[in-house]
Amino acid sequence: MSRDLDPTKAKWPQISAAIERDIRAGNLAPNARIPGAVELSGLWGVSLTVARKALADLREKGLIRTENGVGTFVTGGSN
Repeated sequence: MSRDLDPTKAKWPQISAAIERDIRAGNLAPNARIPGAVELSGLWGVSLTVARKALADLREKGLIRTENGVGTFVTGGSN
């Protein structure tokens, strides 16, 4: 997953798009655990709010699910 962000564009859509590309390319299989908001924040060097918004976008698209106290996972809807 590339962590290069275009400073002229909003960060959360770039992060969401990068994760979505990995899911659709099969690099992240269904039920694979992905970083949660705190981890994403550190990995990408962004605020927790930006990381949460990226994850919310992926949830709205049906690409991930979050299980409280367990983690964030790729859904089966990667196609």
